[in-house]
This record gives sequence, C-alpha cells and structure tokens, in this order.
Amino acid sequence: MKIGIVKHLNARPLTLYFERTSGYSPVYENPSVLIELLKKGELDCALVSSIECERNRETLDYTTVVGVCARDVVRSVLFFRHESEPGAPKVVYTDKGSRSSVALLQCLLFREFGKLVEVVPTPASEISEMMKEGKGSHLLFGDHALLQTPVPGYQVVDLAEWWNRSTGLYFCFAFWAFPKGKVWDDRLFLTALEYGLKELDSIIKEEKRLPIAITDRYLKQELHYIPESKNLDGFDLFIKTAKELKLV
Repeated sequence: MKIGIVKHLNARPLTLYFERTSGYSPVYENPSVLIELLKKGELDCALVSSIECERNRETLDYTTVVGVCARDVVRSVLFFRHESEPGAPKVVYTDKGSRSSVALLQCLLFREFGKLVEVVPTPASEISEMMKEGKGSHLLFGDHALLQTPVPGYQVVDLAEWWNRSTGLYFCFAFWAFPKGKVWDDRLFLTALEYGLKELDSIIKEEKRLPIAITDRYLKQELHYIPESKNLDGFDLFIKTAKELKLV
C-alpha cells in the first residue's frame, strides 16, 4: 500500500511505523502535495492538513483517533509579522507546505481585525530571503519554522499559542485521510503511534539540526498525538470559522 508521509519532524511519531513495516510504500512530501496525490488515487492513505479533510469530505474519509496536535505552543507554525504592519497586513507570504496553517492564520487575523487577509503561497527558501531583506509578513511551517533564525524587524507569533489565547481551545494540524470505501482500522493508527512513541528517544537523537533539548521539548511536551476534547472542539470552531470565510 502506498502511504503518504509528511517529511517534517512533527510527523515522525505517527509515520515511523509505516516507514519500517513491510507492506507499506512510503511517499514523502508536504501535506499540500500529499492531498493532491490522494485525490488522484495515487495513494491509499496519507497524513494531510486537517482542513483538507473537511474540504474533501465527499471523496475522503479521515480519522481523528490520532493527529498532529498542540495545546498552547507548537513552535513549528510561526507568523513573522513585519514591524511596519502592526495591524492586519495587506498580504502574507505563506509557506506552501501546510494549508491548515495558512487557513488558521487567516481565521486568527479575521478574529482579531475583522478582515480576510490575502495570502500568497511562496517557497520557504524565498520567504527566508524576503525576511533578510525586510520585505513583508510571512508564515512558515514545520521544519522551515523550526530552523528559521530570528530576523531583526519581525515579531514572531506562534499560531497555536495565538489560537489558544483567542479561543481558549487547542488545535489539530493534521489527520490520516483515505479514499471513501477503503476501510482503515483506527487500531492500526494507534499501533503506529505506540511504536513511534516507543522510538521517540531515537527520533530525538537522530535529529541533528536542532539542539537535543529543543527537539525533546518539541516532541514530548509541545506536541501531542491523541486529540483531547479541547483539540476536537478547537477543530470544530476552526472549520466553522473557515466555512464562514469561504475557506472550506
């Protein structure tokens, strides 16, 4: 079976089992690419942005038994607000990797300023260069956000923290999705997560791009992988807001 694997550190506890178990052929990509492959029938299952699960309800099913979740800090979904734009920016240049993160930023800006802000999908490498030149406000996702060094002239806002402050709820960034008619047992995803959590220390040691203390805190404290009621309530509110803004 072909299974879509998110190529970012935050997904490793969910995906490692499928990478190491015979019978599964991993396809490594960003969530925004995996959803398109899934819709074309080129994958049997994929970890995708949570908003895409609702955007494609007519053709896809998904499970909320596990997911990439955060309570009040996520560290890997960051809004870099240029100091010249203290209010709602006219446009935000957004990492192309995660559509949930983009929609979440639009929902948060709308909740705060009552305005739907235009977003321009942009490669992460270009965003880093634009920030060095002090041009515009930006959103980075996943490893791109984790590895981005501070840039003078920018306020860094963690979107999970902002969502929690704004709503009192938590957030779900990604779920496993699969074509309607193909049955996937929730127990398989729980088994995969159990395996990933047992291997968590080795995942942390293998990550050489970040200090081990940051990786440890990120995977063990800032993220969690079984949605709590406040995660699912937060997801429901997110989808409700996104529908009102015609983002779904």
